Amino acid sequence: MERNPECEKTGVRSVRPTRRDLCFLVFLFGFSGAVTAGFSATAMAAQDNDAKPSATLQVTVLDETGVAVPHALLSLEQNQPPRVLKGETDYMGRYDFSGLSPGTCQLRVEKEGYYAVTHRTVQVGETAGVDVTLNHVREYTEVVNVVYSPPAIDPGKTAASDSLDSQQIIDLPFGVARDIRYALPLLPGVLQDAFSQVHIDGSSTRQILDQLDGFNITDPTTGQFNMRVSVDALRSASVESSRYPVEYGKGSGGVVDLSTGMGDDHFRYSATDFVPSIQQKKGLHFNTFTPRGSISGPLRKGKAWFQDAFDGEYDLNIINELPKGADQNPAWRINNLAKAQVNLTSSNILSTEFVVNLFGSDHIGISRFNPQETTVNEKSSSYLVGVRDQALLPGGSLLEIGVAYSTFYDVFHPLGTQTYVINPEGSSGNFYESFQNRASRLQGIANLIFPARYWLGAHEFKVGLDIDRITDNQNADRRPIEILREDGTLSRRITFTGAPPFTRTNFEAGAYAQDRWSVSARWLLEPGVRFDWDSILRDALVSPRVATTYLVTPDGHSKLSAGVGIYYDASNLDILTRSLTGERADYYYDATGTTLVRPPVQTTFQIDPRMLNQSRFLNWSVALEQKLPKAIYLKTQFVQKRGANGWAFVNLGASPFSGSFALRNVRQDHYDALEVTARRTFKGQHVVFASYTRSAARSTAVLNFNIDNPLFSQQAGGPLPWDTPNRVVTWGWLPLVRRFDLAYSADWRDGFPFSLVNQDQQLVGVPGSRRFPTYFSLNMFLERRVHLFGYEWAVRAGFDDITNRHNPFAVDNNVNSPDFLTYSAIQGRALTGRIRLLGRK
Repeated sequence: MERNPECEKTGVRSVRPTRRDLCFLVFLFGFSGAVTAGFSATAMAAQDNDAKPSATLQVTVLDETGVAVPHALLSLEQNQPPRVLKGETDYMGRYDFSGLSPGTCQLRVEKEGYYAVTHRTVQVGETAGVDVTLNHVREYTEVVNVVYSPPAIDPGKTAASDSLDSQQIIDLPFGVARDIRYALPLLPGVLQDAFSQVHIDGSSTRQILDQLDGFNITDPTTGQFNMRVSVDALRSASVESSRYPVEYGKGSGGVVDLSTGMGDDHFRYSATDFVPSIQQKKGLHFNTFTPRGSISGPLRKGKAWFQDAFDGEYDLNIINELPKGADQNPAWRINNLAKAQVNLTSSNILSTEFVVNLFGSDHIGISRFNPQETTVNEKSSSYLVGVRDQALLPGGSLLEIGVAYSTFYDVFHPLGTQTYVINPEGSSGNFYESFQNRASRLQGIANLIFPARYWLGAHEFKVGLDIDRITDNQNADRRPIEILREDGTLSRRITFTGAPPFTRTNFEAGAYAQDRWSVSARWLLEPGVRFDWDSILRDALVSPRVATTYLVTPDGHSKLSAGVGIYYDASNLDILTRSLTGERADYYYDATGTTLVRPPVQTTFQIDPRMLNQSRFLNWSVALEQKLPKAIYLKTQFVQKRGANGWAFVNLGASPFSGSFALRNVRQDHYDALEVTARRTFKGQHVVFASYTRSAARSTAVLNFNIDNPLFSQQAGGPLPWDTPNRVVTWGWLPLVRRFDLAYSADWRDGFPFSLVNQDQQLVGVPGSRRFPTYFSLNMFLERRVHLFGYEWAVRAGFDDITNRHNPFAVDNNVNSPDFLTYSAIQGRALTGRIRLLGRK
């Protein structure tokens, strides 16, 4: 991109479109024009046909608390003449049937995640409208004659997305059952790294927008997904990887959207894992205690409701190789979500939520190689408070406004001030760094949805604003490090200087406009444009996007989806403040450990936001969905992402030991993937899912330079650290005999790539030249529901990693180390159980 010098004078920078952008815009508007011309005759004919009969019927679909249910599928069956009419509710939960013959009809309403409803005697011509209440699917319900709405081909879904509903989140086994981040890799295209962060279709975690009930919960500094809520509180967890609409900004990699539940007019409660486990290691000790519980119900029936979901954790890690009294690391965690909803009027709904996360650990990092004295004491917390108001305006428009404040706090301190020493056998002394960080986000959102307008089809227009103020406060104190050889002589000494406390702020503003255009009963087009700006880069960013779906067959059993769009990332403060973290000096000594063998290597970071553009991605994808015999749904999808102007630090020096790094727009990312998935849902919400993905995730700049772990090399390209060319994921929840159910999940993939270094922290070979061993994990459990003491219980037992694969998460990549290519793993076969209280029978 080129800069406009006239805009530079005012402090605002415009972005001049490149040839690729202009071609994209020509395609966008040309495609829209072609669709208009191609379907105008069909639409006009449909309008003429609709004008003949006089009867109409408006269907309004709400959930059990009066919230509109958009995109619910409607089926109206008439007897005279025999025909079945299809429809889908708009953002206000409404749909108008026209051209109806008077008489008795049958109406069926369904949507994934809700119980289906059938009205068998709808008197068309005598009633102008029908109100339908859809109840959310729940793990345990007192009503026995409810009908589950199984997943099917959704003609109104344009985005490339996959999701887990509340039942699947509870039923399916995954590594850490209380943390939704470990469940997301059950979806194709989603991977989890060794730090529990998720990656979507080749993207970095900081390129992903994480949302909770529509509010941004991404860490404002690092861009990581760290805020948690109890899995019992979730109604769904969805991932959108491509073709997602313009209302989502600040994330080229995708969107993680968590939706939590709300109480209804019945009091409900559940409890899970309320019995601690015991370990016999150097005596009897508590091992793990992970209680979860939830309660919901009415504050005032038909008017106000609440939900509260709690989960806690206590872990005691004991290291056999360390002396008694200095061999333990206790850790604890508390999370809670509290929500309330009040229907001020039938057209005005106010809701609030409050999330709190607390964590503490006395000896982070303890191991046989890192004794207790080298560890740190860590405390962290995060909070979110949000208020949202949804109002139906007199003209029929729907206005939604919300305000949220979130804060993230993390602090860790070493246990003393002794010099931190690293040797081939491990470490000694006290850790070299004290760190404190507090980041916050004040967010305001507004969305306005207009009533449907009709011109060559139906148009649902939606506009919105998103304004954020982000603050980052950091304070780090680093002390010297000494690195010893096998014989005890000094090999290197590291010092740090010039890192005073600092505060950095950013103001972000975004706006969008979108049209959901139903050109015909089988064709849906969703064009839109988004505008973004922030106070650091001061670039005016324009993101046009378009997505479309077409039902290939009239019965809706085959659907073609496609879309293309420009996506930008949020400005990452962790990268932009790297120049404020100070300088580092590495002193290299001869074999005696007394004489320097070269001048000190100075590591510095240079960042000038005025010289940066925001990274930009052009993403496109196409998918074909087909219903096969036996209710098997098959989807084949191709996704391509091309990133330009990506941020990366380049080494300005020519010497192999140069440490002068500058942030530049030199990175280009490439991601291509072919994905095939199959799903079959059985009676009783039982399901089997399988997927295969062939992909390639590469970049021209993959090395991450930072002051705590410098790498003396020129910037270079290669596979991204989460590149997995082949991956198979399958999971299921299957009925057995005598009320037993089988739950399983399996994940097989190529190992992540890693680079090699020597003892002087120089890159050896090309980045990503080696890979971890092939990853495979199989989790399998049996569960049975029992009635005991007047309550319904679910009792589960089974194995995590039943094959005892011991998938490694770390490796000694130092070619000069005696433990070179030694892998570290903590995962292994584990027999676990779960007792879950569902409610009173």
